[in-house]
Amino acid sequence: MDVLSDMITTINLIIVGVSLFSYFAFTSPEPCPRKYRVLQEDGGILTNYGQIHQYCELDYGHKWKLKKERNE
Repeated sequence: MDVLSDMITTINLIIVGVSLFSYFAFTSPEPCPRKYRVLQEDGGILTNYGQIHQYCELDYGHKWKLKKERNE
């Protein structure tokens, strides 16, 4: 009976681990496209670099990620 109990615990840990990995892997925010990070003269849509905050936000890894809702 002890082997069965250990096997159930191991299976539960695997299920929880796969679930957590899937959540973080598939819900990660989309990277900020280049057109929102560069000035108009370089092919983007920004007239000054301060406007990047209208389209993108910094994540904890100091990378620009696309905002879910933009303020237009």
